[in-house]
Formats: sequence, structure tokens, C-alpha cells
Amino acid sequence: MNIRRHLMKIKWAKTIGTGMLVAAMVAVLSACGQSKSTDNASGQSGQAEKEPTVLSFMTTWSETDPFTGVYYKNAMAFQEANPDIKLDIETIPYNDYPVKLSTTAAAGKLPDLILMIDGSATFQQIARSGALMPIDDMMGHWKEDFLPSSKIQEYNVDGKQYGIPGEISYTTVIYYNKKILRDAGYTEFPKTYEAFKAMVKDLKSKKITPISYGNKVGTVVQASLLSPVNERISGSGLYEEIKSGKQKFTDPEFMSALKEVKELSDLGAFNVDLNSIDNVQATNLFLSGNSAMYVDGSWGAKQISKDKSPDFELGFAMFPEFEGGKGSLSTTIGSTNQGVSLSAKLDDAKKAAAEKFLQFMYSKESYQNIMRDGNMVPANVEAPADVNPLFKEMINEFAGVKEVIPPFNIVMPANVTTVAKNGLQGLTTPGGSAPEAVAEELQKELGQ
Repeated sequence: MNIRRHLMKIKWAKTIGTGMLVAAMVAVLSACGQSKSTDNASGQSGQAEKEPTVLSFMTTWSETDPFTGVYYKNAMAFQEANPDIKLDIETIPYNDYPVKLSTTAAAGKLPDLILMIDGSATFQQIARSGALMPIDDMMGHWKEDFLPSSKIQEYNVDGKQYGIPGEISYTTVIYYNKKILRDAGYTEFPKTYEAFKAMVKDLKSKKITPISYGNKVGTVVQASLLSPVNERISGSGLYEEIKSGKQKFTDPEFMSALKEVKELSDLGAFNVDLNSIDNVQATNLFLSGNSAMYVDGSWGAKQISKDKSPDFELGFAMFPEFEGGKGSLSTTIGSTNQGVSLSAKLDDAKKAAAEKFLQFMYSKESYQNIMRDGNMVPANVEAPADVNPLFKEMINEFAGVKEVIPPFNIVMPANVTTVAKNGLQGLTTPGGSAPEAVAEELQKELGQ
């Protein structure tokens, strides 16, 4: 018997007199003899279930994608834990996503939730158009000691936060063969650039290729060599100063970095075919023992750990400091990615649901899942016990990083990075471009 309905009937009966009360009581008592199934059906009709809040979500995440599968699984865990919220997911192939994002935004048809793969110029343009909702009023969920603002700044536009990144990709990790370095007399990796350069010279004199590089696409040297050299010499603000006109590519600070790249090339630091092979081929050179070091992003660790032989002794190092330079080991080059932005058109109910989604997706537990998948994260989260030991070693190497700044090829306009691609490939080719010529071409292309 439905007690709630029974009490409602008694209350109603008191308002219409004793005679009706008796009749109502008889009716109620008769109803008590009915089957439980009838009562249950009656109760359900009086308590209609609340419809879930539906959030449309455009993303590249998919269960089978080796790069984003962990995010999809985290999203499904959110869905299971929050049955009052439904995710209506539209999955776009990664290579098609930039065009889809741009055209959808231009048409004014952005969904409720939008994956912003990184803090690119497209993301910034959409944010400045007013199509996205700032989440500054939600940021109290993430304390500074858990999620430092210096590590999420790529999703901040003009002082407003429009998303939280899921991971950090450090563009400069020096992977090294511990045995080769040990046999050459180095029991620890050099702490300064001068000591690093001396080691390069020494390795070359011993007929060992110091560093394998795969710069066929042209952006690898920009991101993993030019950018850290610039930071270690000039600090973190050089590229913005060049873009604003306060400095030039032809000024001494940027020129110093180009000269260092040229000097490394002239020392024979790299494989001679670095500009004609890709990362996969360069990795194979390193893992086969044909170079002492390999420079690439943190994303390479997962595959290197899988492909290396059991007896291969793998080490990780940050790019060393320049003595007297303005840079610091507490800063490194990288980009943050896998952030979710909100449509500016969300009503209060959808905004509340979206806030719960962000809290879940960028929680300690979710970040630890991302780490288990072999990715670095912007949050100060302890690596779970079941993380790959080699990956944990790399995490420890970068534990002191306080600030992440984007590389040259992310900060600069596309036309400038194209000129840099050609210039740096010339700079690292024997008898190729001179640093002064590369700087002049870059300044000309920037149009200042």
C-alpha cells in the first residue's frame, strides 16, 4: 500500500466533512486489499522520474584510441557515477578535428562541451569571440598547490580561464643510454650546458654519435632544441617580446641560441641524416646502440619503454642550465592539452552539470589514471604504485618543474615557423645556412 497516497487522502477528507471522511476511509481500506503491484504502479505514476541533463560533447576521445582512450574511459566512469547527467558524444577523427572545430564555431553551433586539444591560436580566437564560457567562478575546486596556475596558462586568454588541461607534453626530454655514457666515463648526466657540450665533444672523439635526431618534419629541432636553448639563455618571455616588437630575431639573445645550435651541428653532435629521417627512425638508431642520446618529447617514453631490449639501461635528463643564463631548471618547454571548454550558451542546469563533469575529469583519481597510461600531468599528484617504473623515473626527473612555456613552433605564426623549419634544417646541415641569414629571414617574415 502506498502510505504517501494514503496520507494525502486523509488530509483531503478533513476538508469536506465527516460523511465524506467515512466514505474516503472505506475506499482506502478497500484499496489495502489490492495487490502490491497495483500499489507500486500507482506510486510510480505519482513520482515521475526527472529527466537527465543532456550535455552535447564534441571530442576526439574514443575507447580504441591509444592516445585518448584513457580520457574516454574517465568520461564513461563519470557517466556511470552521475546517472542524472547524460553525455551526448560526437567523436571526430583527430586529423579532421581542427577544421571541424573552426567551422562549427564560425557557424555559431558549438556543442555544450568542446574538447580543446591545446591552447592553439584557434582556441584563443574562439575564446575571444565570446563563444566560450569562462570558468573562473569554478576554479576554487582546484587549489594552487594541487593545480599550479603556471601549468594551466595555455587555457587562459586575456586573464580568463577557459579550460583545464589533462596532460603536459614536455617537448625536450634527453633520453640517454646509461651504459654508453658510463663506458665513456660519465656516471651522471651533466648539470650545465658547458659540461654537456664537453661531453658531446668527448663522445664524438670516441667515434660515438652523441645525439640521434629525427627532424624530417622540421618542427622537432624548433621544439626540442631551439626552444630550450632560447629559454636557458634568455628566460621565458623572449618569444612574446619578439612578437610584440620589443626584441628582434636579429638581436643578440635570439642570435645566441641560433649560434649554439650551429655549434652543436659543427661539433658533429647529431646523426648526419637528421633532416631526412623521422622520429621512429631516430628512435631505432638510439635503441640499437648507435647513439648515446636521443632528444624528443615526453610522449616518446611510452614507446621507447616498450621497444627497448630488456638489458637496455635507459636514463632521462632535462636540458641543462646555461651558466649565467636567465633560464632555470624549474622551467621547461612543453604544451598542455586535452582541456574541455564550455559553451557560453549553457543555461544554469547545464552549467551545473558541466561543472560536475570538469571536477570529475580533472580530479586526483582521473589524473592518476592518465599517469597510468604513460602521460605527464599538470597536477601535483603522486604517481600511483602501479605506474611503469621507467615512467616514474622520468616523472621524478621533472618533479622540480614549476613553469611550462610553449615552444617556438606553437607561439609563432605559421608562416614564421615554416621559415624556421627551412632555416634550422639549413643550420644543421654541413655547409648550410649561417645563423645571421636565418635570423634575417625570420625577422623579414614576421614583418617588423
